[in-house]
Amino acid sequence: MLKFIRNCGNSPILQILISAFLFLNCGVEVKSKGPFGAACSKIEGLPGPEDIALDGDEKILYVSSHERRISNQTGKLFWIDLRNSPIPRELPVKFPPEFRPHGISLLKTKSVYRLYVISHPKEYAEHTIEIFERKGTKWSHAGTLQDPLITSPNDLSVVSENEIFLSNDHGSGGLARYLLWDDLFGFKRAEIVHYNGKTWTSLGRPLSYGNGILYTKDSQGNELLYRSGYADRSVFRFRIFREENKPVLGEPEKIFLNSGTDNLEIDSKGRIFVVGHGSTYQFLRHSINADYHAPTQVFIILPDESFQEIFATPGDLISAGSTAIPFENRLYIAQVFNPFILNCEYSNL
Repeated sequence: MLKFIRNCGNSPILQILISAFLFLNCGVEVKSKGPFGAACSKIEGLPGPEDIALDGDEKILYVSSHERRISNQTGKLFWIDLRNSPIPRELPVKFPPEFRPHGISLLKTKSVYRLYVISHPKEYAEHTIEIFERKGTKWSHAGTLQDPLITSPNDLSVVSENEIFLSNDHGSGGLARYLLWDDLFGFKRAEIVHYNGKTWTSLGRPLSYGNGILYTKDSQGNELLYRSGYADRSVFRFRIFREENKPVLGEPEKIFLNSGTDNLEIDSKGRIFVVGHGSTYQFLRHSINADYHAPTQVFIILPDESFQEIFATPGDLISAGSTAIPFENRLYIAQVFNPFILNCEYSNL
């Protein structure tokens, strides 16, 4: 969806698309819920902080930042020291040319500290995964991954240097993808792809609009993959089986939230935090005009697949939220367009 917005701006074509989405998906009424008022503050100075990643040990929040309402803009990565002052600082590294960051994933082991970042260097016509590595206190650009199967990457979950799960939000194709026929007519072409350290392969399971993705294990050690289906207004959970060390996805279990699901994060208790867009129409209006509010919802999904809404706003606190991460009795909520992260005190999480 973002690639179309960036190319068409405030054009009549976009107005037609918005009208079509209004007819097809009016959304749901979203009422305020959770912390508000003095309990929430803004961490400002972050154009389009669409995705965030947390290092809980060092209390650092990493931010993927990109101004999406203005074409020909490049983006940056920021880091926020949650121990001291929540002031964003640019990651001290030389970014690749035409860097337009999107989904990010942090890989932290005894020997590796890396950020894997989806980038769209040619205004959503080309896609890469940029790897940034920290050694001591110094950051460097460590490499680039690219493959034809990465058709329209939205989010990724990095398990190790030799394993990445990636969610495409659309399939391949020129004019058909540009005009978003997949979204308007529900064509399922957005696949999950897997990287084994050398090659990329498709795991199938296409959706009409894939979004956030998250690898984890349950209490019995079973491997699980969660994936947001925006158009399905659901999160899908897959059991991962290994056949000759290659992952195979079992039949999906559908968790219907009745909200356009976005990025997924997991906390230390094994709870999945997912942000939802209650109205596609309002999201699209907000994408071209910041004065139009768009609702944001945050849900928690428990291991037994039950869920609850823990935060909601019709858009006055934050519009078009994209990622939510809990940490030390606070909830950090990122968004697609406006230049701040919402920082809310949430003592009963």
